Amino acid sequence: MWNWIATLDVKIQAALIASIVTLLGIFIKDYALTFFFSRRKEILKQKDIFKKYAEPLAKSLESFFWRLNEIYYIPGRAHFLKSSKSKTIFEEYKYISTLYRLASFLGWVRALRREQSFIHHSNESTHSSLTKALSNIESALADGPHVENERLKRLCELWLLEGVTKDNQIEVAVGLNTVLKRTLHLNNIDLASELNKEKKKKLCEECAIFLCKALNVPMLDHDGLHEKEDEVIRSLSIREAWLYRDWQTGIGDMMISKIDSDVRKFDVIGFRDFEQMLLSDDLSIKLWIERLERVFNNLDIEIQDMQDVRVQQLKATFQAVSKLIVMINDSGLEFSPFSTDTLELAKKHAFKKTKNCFN
Repeated sequence: MWNWIATLDVKIQAALIASIVTLLGIFIKDYALTFFFSRRKEILKQKDIFKKYAEPLAKSLESFFWRLNEIYYIPGRAHFLKSSKSKTIFEEYKYISTLYRLASFLGWVRALRREQSFIHHSNESTHSSLTKALSNIESALADGPHVENERLKRLCELWLLEGVTKDNQIEVAVGLNTVLKRTLHLNNIDLASELNKEKKKKLCEECAIFLCKALNVPMLDHDGLHEKEDEVIRSLSIREAWLYRDWQTGIGDMMISKIDSDVRKFDVIGFRDFEQMLLSDDLSIKLWIERLERVFNNLDIEIQDMQDVRVQQLKATFQAVSKLIVMINDSGLEFSPFSTDTLELAKKHAFKKTKNCFN
């Protein structure tokens, strides 16, 4: 191309170069610079929105962080989570405030996202780290495919079934989970251990039939099927209470209200209003409260045999919360919204290597 230009008359070359420079200048002025400043303005706007929510979000996160730390790392302090008809006023308060601390945090996250904060939209590395840290909390509360795999593993070991591979594991585990959940739903119960004797027997048969067909192995004989029935039912009775992502969003919506303020558009309800929700007969409110309560109600953190995966669920949440505290602290705010004690402890737990509880 440049060789061709060199063959032209000098005046034509000058005119052509001038035209190219003019067009390039127009492009830079009307498009490139406009895009740059528009993008810059959007990033600054997003950062400004985050700053408006940073302090209340951080305070709710810090409050939830210390409650989880108390539950797991201060011996004997988690007794208020165990069901009891004779809970003291203080124990009842501790239980309700634990629900509130999680719900309040979900509320601030929802409020922040509804104002389209930079955590959700920006691709900058710091913002991406915050997004990932926030996603880790959602995942810790919501995701339980490892439990489905654990059930499958236990039943195959008890019934000496072979045929599970990397290719079919997920499909078979999900199918087994469907058989179990359908039975629990039809009987309006949470655990297989709550079934009567005949229904336990029927559930074992349905699970065996499904697994043998799915794995393409011979059907178990009567003795092989029922001699370990108690162990099978125990394996099917792993307690779980996942707070799915859409449920987290729904609880967040329940916790926020619009406000007439130049600072921000949303606020999170206080403890008093939340306690009134707990006492409400409104079915639409009770539905969300029940989903929240399932995470904590009758939780014994000393259970270590994987019969209640909420123990590991909340411990994973604690680590994810610790990581988010560190990420927010390092996000470029003028002042850290966290106390020194919180930061020191969060850093200790944020990147601690944890053993996979199902290995």
